[in-house]
Amino acid sequence: SDKSYRVALNSDDLDLLHLAANELKAQLATYEETSDIGDNLSSAAEEVRLTMKPGAESLGINLGDVTRQVRQAYYGEEAQRLPRNGKDVRVMVRYPAAARHSLDSLRQLRIRTPDGRAIPLTQIANIDFEPGVNRILRRERKRSVTVFADLEGEGARKLVTDDLAANFWAEFEETFPEITRGAVGEAENESEFFSTLIRLYLISFGFMYILLAIAFKSYSQPLLLMIAIPFAFAGAAFGHVAFGAPMAIFSLFGIGAAAGVVINDNLVLLDYINRRRAEGAGAVQALVDGGVSRFRPVLLTSVTTFVGILPMISQQSIQAQFLRPMVISLGCAVAFAIFVSLLMVPALYAVGVEVGRVFRWTWGGRPYRHIGETYEGEANIDEEELTHRPLGDAAPAE
Repeated sequence: SDKSYRVALNSDDLDLLHLAANELKAQLATYEETSDIGDNLSSAAEEVRLTMKPGAESLGINLGDVTRQVRQAYYGEEAQRLPRNGKDVRVMVRYPAAARHSLDSLRQLRIRTPDGRAIPLTQIANIDFEPGVNRILRRERKRSVTVFADLEGEGARKLVTDDLAANFWAEFEETFPEITRGAVGEAENESEFFSTLIRLYLISFGFMYILLAIAFKSYSQPLLLMIAIPFAFAGAAFGHVAFGAPMAIFSLFGIGAAAGVVINDNLVLLDYINRRRAEGAGAVQALVDGGVSRFRPVLLTSVTTFVGILPMISQQSIQAQFLRPMVISLGCAVAFAIFVSLLMVPALYAVGVEVGRVFRWTWGGRPYRHIGETYEGEANIDEEELTHRPLGDAAPAE
């Protein structure tokens, strides 16, 4: 939230965490925009700590035995349960109430040893009072403390964050190199969401590449198809600027949906080019024929998609604002893909063909032929014959 600042400090050493948290709180106190500064360890009350004295184990008891007998004396030990009015009444054996409310009785407490002797607690264990811990928080498999502060004023969060990054964190990391820090609250949730989303997108793109590689029987052509995915993101970004809408989480979902449409447009074009190459046409000839023949399907696919969701993009109601970023991403990315599919993909295909020719000329000893030597202008293609050819049945690029 913009009204608060929260950061987590992580370390295996709890005492070091206390020192680091105090230094960070002192720094936050120097800002006029911060108030109610604290951490989630500040409210811990003091508690009694028992530690065994040297040689106490020779009496046949350990710290577990001592703490159990102390608990029995002050909390009590259940002796029996009696039924009364349909309920169980527990009978507890423990010190009287007056003794349980006095710490002097703790020093007079006697601990029973296995051989039956009763030895004063003060002769067996040390009694100390130390700050207790209400709860144990762990992050990154380490003890963690959260430092927080309320913020006041417009842009206070950015001001505090920028000043800490410029004037505090570098010296803090030198003083406490063992401590790691991270965002908490909404920032932490957003970070986890984006990392999960990116991982799922990479997995889906991997499966997409495998399917395309199987269909086209090529390792390079799927990359040519998927090169348009980053440009879908660019189209979505331009669309948000044009419509004055901020990028949101749902914008990423729209970009993912648009990526499938963009790849479909490129697939239609590249499949046609491969079929023309299989008939013996040259690279430039196949590119020109493919661009002319598939211009209308690619254009109509993108335009109809954009026009179909244009009413929702233009909607200004509160209910529509929830999905508007996703719709803007989808529509604008698909519209931008027209230029990618009809201009960039053919250009990259021609570059790949030229690189292959240079490689075969340099290392294979084949005579070099300029790209476009066999181009004869737009050809009359039998669409019905091309339709029944298998996907990806293409001749080697020459």
